[in-house]
Amino acid sequence: MGDQNAIDQDDWRIFNATGVGHLISISGLHVTMLAGLGAGLAALLWGHYSLPLRMPIAKVAAFSGFITAFIYAWLAGFQIPAQRTLYMVGIVSFALWSGRNPRSFDILWWALAFVLLVDPMAPYTPGFWLSFGAVAAILHAMGDSVGLLGIPTGRELGLSWHFRVIEALREACRVQAVVTIALLPFTLYWFYQASIVSPLANAFAVPLISYIVTPFAMLGAFLPEWMGRVFLLWSHRLIEAIAFALNYLADLKWAIVRSKQPEMWLLIPSLLGIVIAIRPRRILTRWKSRVFGLALSLIIFAKPFSSSLHEGEFRATVLDIGQGTAVLIETASKKLLYDTGPTLGVKDDAGMRTILPYLRGRGIHHIDRMVIRHGDSDHVGGGISLLKEVRFDSMMGSLPSENSLLKNIQAKNIPNAPCQFGQTWVWDQVEFYIWHPSKDALTENQQHDKPNEMSCVLEVRNKETSFWLTGDIERDAEGKIIERLNTDQLADLKDKELIWMAPHHGSKTSSSLDLLIKINPDQAFAQNGYRNRYGHPHPVVTVRYKNLDVPFHQTSLTGAQIWTFQKGIRSSTLFWRRENARLWHRPLER
Repeated sequence: MGDQNAIDQDDWRIFNATGVGHLISISGLHVTMLAGLGAGLAALLWGHYSLPLRMPIAKVAAFSGFITAFIYAWLAGFQIPAQRTLYMVGIVSFALWSGRNPRSFDILWWALAFVLLVDPMAPYTPGFWLSFGAVAAILHAMGDSVGLLGIPTGRELGLSWHFRVIEALREACRVQAVVTIALLPFTLYWFYQASIVSPLANAFAVPLISYIVTPFAMLGAFLPEWMGRVFLLWSHRLIEAIAFALNYLADLKWAIVRSKQPEMWLLIPSLLGIVIAIRPRRILTRWKSRVFGLALSLIIFAKPFSSSLHEGEFRATVLDIGQGTAVLIETASKKLLYDTGPTLGVKDDAGMRTILPYLRGRGIHHIDRMVIRHGDSDHVGGGISLLKEVRFDSMMGSLPSENSLLKNIQAKNIPNAPCQFGQTWVWDQVEFYIWHPSKDALTENQQHDKPNEMSCVLEVRNKETSFWLTGDIERDAEGKIIERLNTDQLADLKDKELIWMAPHHGSKTSSSLDLLIKINPDQAFAQNGYRNRYGHPHPVVTVRYKNLDVPFHQTSLTGAQIWTFQKGIRSSTLFWRRENARLWHRPLER
């Protein structure tokens, strides 16, 4: 029915790793199958008495098939694959009623036009490209295909049964190979990975789920309970067996090839190579050009030269993760993740939904250090999910000993240490300095009583810039930082452009006027959820920054913020990224 809320993220990981996610959702094949059943049943019933004399059986069957497809697509939520199939069935039905004989690609183009007319935002979803891309590839590659005996597809019924079986298996293997190759650019662009085991997994999952699991599930849904439970039980047992095999394939080390999100200009030669590689006619015909096309399609895995950070430069990516914190700091060769975002309901978190996809899209699979400000769920919620997929070399933070994230880190033997004032290290001529909490304040009672005041405050600085990550500190901790800022340090900060994270997402218990006047930030930002229940940032704090003439950027309004600090450039450059939108930049002058 299209409801996927009961499917755990671990299950989705297996389905995506094996390339069978299209079977778990409502696929076009399911809609077509039910449309065919509806058409067949209507033809059977209409064939009695003199009914065919009043209206041809074919027209009644076509109309009934379309109505069945419409009802099922409606029940399934009109997902893009279901819409595409519904419109293709409708176009075929209309052609039959009007005496036309449309070409295959004409049917696809009309379905594409209807989808774009009804849902203009459809191209912003992966399902649009995967669904239309798969059908277009099949129509292109198989429309003129010829069997082993030189007989075109669809005309092998005159052969003996064993030749028909061979031809059916051959055509099935070719379709699977065509779809796997054709969808490679789309899967890399949207999911940053390609499944190596997908052809094998789909070879048994497609027929079993499409022709046994789905029909049995439908029978179980429509038949009386005493009879339907039998079909539901058989369907369940079979899907369990399929899941067992998929789990084995997903656990193979070579099951998935991961890659950063490909550049747009690489998609053009890759798609051209795919068209050459999967073109119709026998595979051995001009096999050299097919090999060339296949090699050209693999250019999508190339990692073109891009401007990297140099010694003394760093980049800070303030991710848009709602009411929480997650900031990625990058130097020339090192990476640091400050907090891991919030939990999102019972089964989801920002680590799996936002941070991990961003890291995979950038081709980042290893982070040198994780810094956790303190143990609240809006800062550690995505940590456990990230530990499963990303390699961390070390961790530091203000976490109590019973914290589940800390226990997972210790179980993986990742070196960890508490944040303490005065800790410092240098990566690629970029200095990292811990301002809070002090060693004396790190006691279990204080962490339980005032966890916000134990937040790990980190400053990242080079010769031109000072970038502060302040956590959830409030007035008491801010007062201690004021005491620690001596004359020499203040003089050094005045010579730098200072970028300041509004403490505690801009709550009224932080961003004290004394601290802001003393450090005198050039710009400030806050990570907060849109219309969050806490009212962050508080209007009093927003007005305070405005009165001090400090630009205040909120992720709820800007989306993700990418701050780049380059050597010899005093004014930073801030990029804003909105989800499902392209990247644009806005230079900020002092």
